[in-house]
Amino acid sequence: MWTKRTAAVLAVAATVLAGPNCPPLGPVFEKPYNFNTSSAMQSAIANLTAMLTAWDQNNSSAIRSNTTSYSIEVFSTSRDQPLVFSWHHTAASLLAPPTNSSNNNGTSRRVGVAKTDANTVYRLGSLTKVFTVYTWLAQDGDTKWNDPITRYVPELAAAAERAKQEADPVANVPWDEVTVGALAGQLSGAIRDYGLMGEVSQEFDRSQAVGLGFPPLSKEDPMLPPCGQWPQCNRTEFFSGLLRAYPSFAPFTTPAYTNTGFQILAYALESIKGKSFESMMQESLLQPLRLKHTYYRNAPAEEGIIPGNNPSKAEWAYQLGDESPAGNMYSSVSDISALGRSILASTLLPPVLTRRWLKPAVMSSELIAGVGYPWGIRRISLPSYGANGKRVVDAFNKAGRIGYYSSLLVLLPDYDAGFTVLIAGEDIPGNANFNLADVVGAALVPALEAAAREQAEAKFAGDYVGDAVGGSSSLKLTTQSDRPGLGIENWVSNGTDMQTIAVVLQGGYAPVNPSIRLYPAGLETVRKDGSRKVAFKAVLEDLNLPARDPAQSMFSTDCGTWVSFTGVTYGTQPLDQFVFEVDARGAVVSIENLALRAVMKKRR
Repeated sequence: MWTKRTAAVLAVAATVLAGPNCPPLGPVFEKPYNFNTSSAMQSAIANLTAMLTAWDQNNSSAIRSNTTSYSIEVFSTSRDQPLVFSWHHTAASLLAPPTNSSNNNGTSRRVGVAKTDANTVYRLGSLTKVFTVYTWLAQDGDTKWNDPITRYVPELAAAAERAKQEADPVANVPWDEVTVGALAGQLSGAIRDYGLMGEVSQEFDRSQAVGLGFPPLSKEDPMLPPCGQWPQCNRTEFFSGLLRAYPSFAPFTTPAYTNTGFQILAYALESIKGKSFESMMQESLLQPLRLKHTYYRNAPAEEGIIPGNNPSKAEWAYQLGDESPAGNMYSSVSDISALGRSILASTLLPPVLTRRWLKPAVMSSELIAGVGYPWGIRRISLPSYGANGKRVVDAFNKAGRIGYYSSLLVLLPDYDAGFTVLIAGEDIPGNANFNLADVVGAALVPALEAAAREQAEAKFAGDYVGDAVGGSSSLKLTTQSDRPGLGIENWVSNGTDMQTIAVVLQGGYAPVNPSIRLYPAGLETVRKDGSRKVAFKAVLEDLNLPARDPAQSMFSTDCGTWVSFTGVTYGTQPLDQFVFEVDARGAVVSIENLALRAVMKKRR
């Protein structure tokens, strides 16, 4: 609370910044676009090139490069440089002359491409799920995501009624409690697959299964899938078997990966729109984005990479039937990058829908991990700020694996950038896609942050001077390599030290060690002439407050600034809101504090 005593000690302020800054969630600078001129990005690309060169030459166990081919692209939404980095490695075994396939004349011939490039087609596996959710959002938005799935799938509506009559939650999924969003966010509690992947009775004959320790099953056993890998289940067979299966969890208990959920999502969207799911994907995604090397099913082998020169063993032609929305697709690294750019740039969706999509559905049992629609989410802590700032970058990824193929798409919304990894090999290490992601991410993410800071320093840093009501106003903006955001220094209004006043008013006590830093608010007005109005939010902090050790602080925190935004207003306008005026060339003209009604022009 503001008191006379508080006013009396306003002049007492520390001069040394010692505590950590706590920015809001999201980018701490404007998103970078100056990749060609950024020294940090150029250094990262050089380091990444050296690392991948060494991997390719040494047959590292992390990728087994002699038998594994892969393609990588780092992309951004920048019009000047949408492709930031690319790398293509062709396995030595693929480069060797083919020996195990013959044409009609009996001579050996190659199946598929001889060398990988940006348009080489790989199988995607579960990366397909991004296409499935994207198709739903492009076709119908997310307004139905809280609706029960039983509203759109009659088989599940009937099952929900039977479950109520049986009153046995252990044995029955309560489908009327499962929403559309629960299926997309892996929260349905239903089983992972029916009859297709992981079903021992499909992968081994009965004697082999018994030898593995399983009891014999008769052909008449109702739990024995009559379909799955071959022949594949039709819709009737799928639901007949799925609805006999016990649930894994109650809905909304924990994320539990399911492929069945995405098959059901496709059925539901077909019911809503009255069209085939494949045709909706074509009209919503593949055609408008011009994804010429992306296939929902049956990609031509001549465009693909075929490990071992054997399409059958590689499972190139194997199709998942009605479970295709969960993992059947094919694509190239250039097309997946184009897909990622379209998501980040909201090419096909309203920006607010994209922002909702790129948020967690649920956290997982790992502190730095969550689950989205259908994303895996990693919370990356940037060490560059050390003890001076808490900065978390959320990465949204989707991985996949099928046959001899592995894939990964990573989106970094804080930078409007991401990267794609596609892999093909006869003996891919189980975590190869993430092994490559660790290498790319370690070089890329800190460099993107540094590039954004370099850009902010060149664009925003400097002295701003203007006339306030009753006197002059001024401030200085800086960036610091060890602190996030734009720092406000020497903020004066009507001859008063506003830096100290603002922090004291916010906290209600004094003395303070004031720190004010600006972060993008995601609010921007673009005028017809190309000039812009861009809002930034200030975080008003007292750096004298003690840092908290999470191991010793179960509930208290030193990073709770999200509760204090717009905590001080004057005539309804916030003291912590600043608006930049930017001309059509992208140069900053002025800054305005809304509460003080003070426009300060940037000195040139």
